[in-house]
Amino acid sequence: MSLRLMGIKIGMTHIWKEEKFVPVTVIQVPETVVIEKKEAKKHGYNAVKVASIKVDKSRVNKPTLGQLKNVDDGYRTMYEMRDTELKDDQGISVELFSEGEKVMVSGISKGFGFSGVMRRHGFRGQPGSHGAMSHRRTGSIGNRSTPGKVIKGRKMPGHLGNNKVTEMGKEVVQIVPEKNLLLIKGGVPGCKGSQVFINKWERK
Repeated sequence: MSLRLMGIKIGMTHIWKEEKFVPVTVIQVPETVVIEKKEAKKHGYNAVKVASIKVDKSRVNKPTLGQLKNVDDGYRTMYEMRDTELKDDQGISVELFSEGEKVMVSGISKGFGFSGVMRRHGFRGQPGSHGAMSHRRTGSIGNRSTPGKVIKGRKMPGHLGNNKVTEMGKEVVQIVPEKNLLLIKGGVPGCKGSQVFINKWERK
């Protein structure tokens, strides 16, 4: 069963559980509805297509409206859950997960733009006194005349962050069904207000 939910990262806080201080990330799962069920005979695979984050239909383009023909409202985000079986009367909410369960969380990491090697790769830097003028620079990147080029994969300054990051084995500490909140132990990828996907995680 490939269950996954899309949520909005609210931020981090902490709770007390079993007389321990536990840092958690709060994720809110918006209203999610099933818009289509795909079958292997017709589509080649079994899946449930869902829509989330309700918006006014005037803010949805025509191709997307065609996919939302079976529902009355407009939605911003659509995704599929493959090999998932949901009953017709079964709602999609945080209650599909359970406390203590291990999950896999995916999101887009914070973007920091162009960064140097000390921030991007953790270089210790060069001397900071005695006339040195290359405090935070990369240093030597070549190997003399042999091989006479910069080796592929050399750690250099460049774009930092804004990549898809997936963290496995995150623990669901607490569920708040009335507010559709998931409290996941520790941090998760992304900034406040960003979209994250919570997936069932089965260790192989």
